[in-house]
Amino acid sequence: MYIGSVRFFKHLILSVIALLIIVPTAGCIYFAIQYQSLKSRALEQIALIPPSLSQEEPQENRESGNYESAFAVYASDQITDESPTRAFSYQLLYPQLYVENNFQYFTAADKTVYLTFDDGPTGLTPRVLDILKDQGTRATFFVVYRDSSDADELYKRIVDEGHTLAIHSATHDYKKIYSSVEFFLDDFALLSDKLEELTGKKPEIFRFPGGSINSYNKEIYQELAAEMLRRGYTYYDWDVSAGSSTNTANKASIYSNVMNGVSGKSQAIVLMHDAGTYATVEALPEIINSLKASGYKFEVLNKKIKPACFDYTN
Repeated sequence: MYIGSVRFFKHLILSVIALLIIVPTAGCIYFAIQYQSLKSRALEQIALIPPSLSQEEPQENRESGNYESAFAVYASDQITDESPTRAFSYQLLYPQLYVENNFQYFTAADKTVYLTFDDGPTGLTPRVLDILKDQGTRATFFVVYRDSSDADELYKRIVDEGHTLAIHSATHDYKKIYSSVEFFLDDFALLSDKLEELTGKKPEIFRFPGGSINSYNKEIYQELAAEMLRRGYTYYDWDVSAGSSTNTANKASIYSNVMNGVSGKSQAIVLMHDAGTYATVEALPEIINSLKASGYKFEVLNKKIKPACFDYTN
């Protein structure tokens, strides 16, 4: 009888030994192939980085960022005459979407708050602008595409009153814009071109809808962020949220969220919305007055301000 015999156990032992050799070997081969593939794609990406990213600038009163600065240094070290020159197809799209940027940041003064408003312009935006003007306070508006004369006037008013006009999304359609890098660039270009034509100023910073890492872009967020950085754009997440987009938001909750979030921070980028609930408008004057009383000042974001960015290592 074969099963249970000495010969059976010899064959079983030999089979186990063979598997212990074959499986790790196959795994090593597989991961070696994956590594070479990723390395090739990375070099293709690096080869097309604009020269401005490798230019150095005096460091006085400046502070290096996190992965943006590291990206620029890595690029300058890796570009050689032997680097591949083939581009991903999306790298050839929209040649106007480039910003001169060396990804070096001014050191912000202590106790600085950057108020940011997403998803406008809406009917709430004029009131927000009125409050900011009355308070002598500037902010940053991450806007969406609105095709109306009223919206056009608000885009221009934001710039004219000294605020930063920045890109959020044309459509704000998460499923569409995060389906591919190409679709994201389509959306981005539509809004960027409109704002530049209207105001004469090219937006240089932006905020990803839902933040730079979210459930809709989890498959492409690293590739997408790398492409936007390659083009010179700086993106800004936030480290304090007013919770103003929730269904339960009210004046008290928005005020409390901002004050508690900013407390103890030397600098803070605050997420608010000039769309949706009127509670933001109600809470805004008290937020500004309380932060001023606590010694904070308000500034606008621009490409020289160190970003608050979600974890980019996963």
